[in-house]
Amino acid sequence: MSLNNKHNSNINSSGFSEPLGLLVNFLKQIYVLIKPGVISLVIFTALCAMLIAPSDKSLFLKAVSLLLIAMGASGSAILNMWNDRVIDSKMERTKFRPIPAGNISANTALAIGLIFSFFSVVLLFFFANIKASLLLAFTIIYYSVFYTMYLKHRTAQNIVIGGLAGALPPVIAWISVSNEMLIYPIILCLIIFLWTPPHSWALAIYRNQDYSKADVPMYPVKYGIKKTLMMMNIYTFAMIISVNLLFFTGLASWFFLITANILNGYFTLKLYKLNYSSNLKKDSIKLFGFSIVYLFSIFLFAVIDKYI
Repeated sequence: MSLNNKHNSNINSSGFSEPLGLLVNFLKQIYVLIKPGVISLVIFTALCAMLIAPSDKSLFLKAVSLLLIAMGASGSAILNMWNDRVIDSKMERTKFRPIPAGNISANTALAIGLIFSFFSVVLLFFFANIKASLLLAFTIIYYSVFYTMYLKHRTAQNIVIGGLAGALPPVIAWISVSNEMLIYPIILCLIIFLWTPPHSWALAIYRNQDYSKADVPMYPVKYGIKKTLMMMNIYTFAMIISVNLLFFTGLASWFFLITANILNGYFTLKLYKLNYSSNLKKDSIKLFGFSIVYLFSIFLFAVIDKYI
């Protein structure tokens, strides 16, 4: 190769590598903004609902609907981070998120969140139906406006009332592919709704000082650990009943009843240990971690139950 060719090659390489690097870094920041841990749970519960729902829709339409639900959830998560950027900068757990860390501008995040939200709703109307589209729009507005901008800062019941947004994706997924057996997705929604308080308050106990510092009125901050544990016990009891509703309404078999109640028993054991714990931080984060496994497993066993 001649010197001129080598020189041109180096110019082309550096010319392309810098924009590519910027693009990769930008996409990484978007990935963090969408809260991948939360979104993965949303996608999984929605996918399970689709797999259980009686439907003759093509695999392509189901996949597109699932992708759009994920896109809508991502948009609302980004809008949540945009609104919470000041709070995030005060909390140890969140101060390194893209906006407070300065890795992406607030205006850019807002634009992306709005684009994701708008197109997910519009496209779901064309690929699925108006009911699924309207319910997705309601979920996005409920989470990113009603919960994020109002409830989160004004009431200790923020996560309870706001939990409806995280509980609706299985319903959206179901009605995007089927109009039959609608009681099933309603029960799935109820399970997630009742699971949210003990799951979220376990983390709130672990991060109690963070929420207090950021002046977010989470239940442990406002009412203390003892009252929070009492409320977690009540919601866990209600959650266990809701899980068993799938069997007692004839929607699930003995396989689901047995496997689900093994999970219920272990969840209760973790909560019992937290109630009498001498190390709240250790036992609360253990319950929080298991609660994620618990919800994944409940939905997985519901799918397996349908096909065995």
